[in-house]
Amino acid sequence: MSIVEVATPNLTFEANGLYILLSDRGDKSYTSHWSLYLHQSPTSDTIYHLLNDTDPTIWRFEHLPDQTVLNDQTLLGALKIEMMDPILHAHFLERLRQIPIVDSVRFRERITCRVWLKEALFALDDEGYIMLTRSVDDIEADARDLALWSKSLRRTVVRSCGSQT
Repeated sequence: MSIVEVATPNLTFEANGLYILLSDRGDKSYTSHWSLYLHQSPTSDTIYHLLNDTDPTIWRFEHLPDQTVLNDQTLLGALKIEMMDPILHAHFLERLRQIPIVDSVRFRERITCRVWLKEALFALDDEGYIMLTRSVDDIEADARDLALWSKSLRRTVVRSCGSQT
């Protein structure tokens, strides 16, 4: 099989924008990896997320400064949440570190990267870091729809091994 062309759209992020990133988990069908992305400037981006990479039952918070997602082939989409005041950037990481990594009583779900992100959005809104105009569940639904839509639109053009052209 020979891939002829794979087109990727240009991604544009606004300075000081806070986004939910949804990444393809490959063999996990229609589930996505969820993370927060703060685009501070064209040269300063940070990803915040929860991982369970060594043991499926043990989750850990990770922040990745100086990251770019522009060339990330697993990125399905980004959902802009809010413009964040630069004064809050320094405190943002510390606040995210305080989000409990436990099953959610509020959302009645076992802990995952998605559930942790929902807890983070709730806390950030509650404490004035961001100002949501819809519920966290509504935002989750928008993000989930974006990921499913993006995954379904992936197309490739290939040459058949059964033809000469």
